[in-house]
Amino acid sequence: MQHPNQELEKLIDKYLKGEANSKEIDIVERFFDSFSSRPNLLNTLTDEVQEALKTRIHSRIMDRLAVKKKRTFSFSQIAAAAAVLCIALASLYLYKIKSPDNQEITLLNGQQRQIVLEDGTKITLNASSKIIYPTSFKDSSTREVTLIGEAFFDVKKDPSKPFLIHTPRMEISVLGTAFNVRDYTEENNAETALVRGKVSIWKTGANDQKFILKPKEKFVITKVNESEEKFPPTTAKTVSTPIVIAIQPFSVSEKDGSALETEWLLNRMTIQDERLLDIALKLERMYGVEIKITNKSIASQRYSATFENEQLENILKALQTVNYFQIKKTGKNQLQLF
Repeated sequence: MQHPNQELEKLIDKYLKGEANSKEIDIVERFFDSFSSRPNLLNTLTDEVQEALKTRIHSRIMDRLAVKKKRTFSFSQIAAAAAVLCIALASLYLYKIKSPDNQEITLLNGQQRQIVLEDGTKITLNASSKIIYPTSFKDSSTREVTLIGEAFFDVKKDPSKPFLIHTPRMEISVLGTAFNVRDYTEENNAETALVRGKVSIWKTGANDQKFILKPKEKFVITKVNESEEKFPPTTAKTVSTPIVIAIQPFSVSEKDGSALETEWLLNRMTIQDERLLDIALKLERMYGVEIKITNKSIASQRYSATFENEQLENILKALQTVNYFQIKKTGKNQLQLF
């Protein structure tokens, strides 16, 4: 009788070769939808097999979504299907460096934390973010961490061990440098902004197209053709959304060395012609509250302002003076704007 792992390997092999029947395909893809709770079953898979699986599952997701476009579905049906499929890919991505020897830190809205890794690298993790990192790099040829959300990295230089950061949309390789990484799954943009040093960066799954950043440059991945009128907001995104990759300059203040890309480290928030809908998401993350906007016209109102070390109540009052809306407290740390 074959060991369960051997049976799994055989099934995965058929799947990658395109020889699996519909039932076997369903078994493999359902497995990857739930394997994060039982990672030991994947210990026998090489990095190459994991990457091949990720590519093939992604291809099948694209095919399924293309078929869906030809049929009529409610928004909730499409969003639910996309969310389930994205969980499978996210789980495979997270497994890449997840092991019993790793540390995992998950922050809620309104939280920040400073972390010092075993090699001396310093990380400041922003609110609503997750990071996974090994307790030690001694037995590895690289230093690898996984990030979902936002963090500022000050990497200890070690030419013999490159520092690698994996996010859902980016792969970043450095030796010793300081930079900010932002990749929240609910946002259209993901970016890496280099403060000092040099980094090599590429879109996840596209390591044949790498970019080299210089100080005061940022690598930006943007989802395009997203409707700004989507209301209420949803975190369910279809993976078929086209993207644009760009290298953009950014400015650093001569006064305090800060930039828009790193101002969160100073508890500062700059709003540049942004909708109240998007501002509310920033405020939720920064202050650990839940903000519900029940009026579509209110949600689309635009604002520009800068706030530093300011109380949430004062920020909302300031926005009210520009375009009026009402505020109602509906529960502990819950607000309604209308």
